[in-house]
Amino acid sequence: MDTSFIKDGAAMAHIMKYHKLLWIVFALFFSACDKQAEKLFWISKNTNQRSDFLLLTESANVAPLRIDSLKLFLKTDELKHFDSASATFKNLGQIYRSDKFRVFVLLHSIDTHGRDYHFIIRTIDYDWNVIDDFELGRWNEAEHNYCYGSIDSDLIIERKCDTKDTPDIRQITGEGKIIMTSFHKP
Repeated sequence: MDTSFIKDGAAMAHIMKYHKLLWIVFALFFSACDKQAEKLFWISKNTNQRSDFLLLTESANVAPLRIDSLKLFLKTDELKHFDSASATFKNLGQIYRSDKFRVFVLLHSIDTHGRDYHFIIRTIDYDWNVIDDFELGRWNEAEHNYCYGSIDSDLIIERKCDTKDTPDIRQITGEGKIIMTSFHKP
């Protein structure tokens, strides 16, 4: 009795198993790439990419908000303490909208000794009331304090600071509140 087909069948099953494994690896790789595509906004360390921290802060051609526009984006206490001689705010744009609120990214630059930049995720209702905010990124040379983060299409915010081992994870609720979440990234 010829048993070579059994050996060939076993070999074929073995090859098929590796092909499936290879496809799974490709699928995971491309889904990871898709995750990057799902990001609404992200700030990364300086690696000469389009979302590098310093590229976004120092090379972006975005004009500072004028005094009359600041009233739309800042909270009352921020307006009271705003000093246009030492600080600027820039609106980097609306990155999300729902029927209850909009999400904007603001850049707050403070003129100190060295670079002091803060990216802020801010939720605002349609009457221009600030609902909530969260600091997505920070570059503070004087304090050697650096944070990088992202917000994805599920409105999950992840921020990693050089001074901490674990990332900060937040999520924007349907009402525009930014809350700590039990969602943990693997």
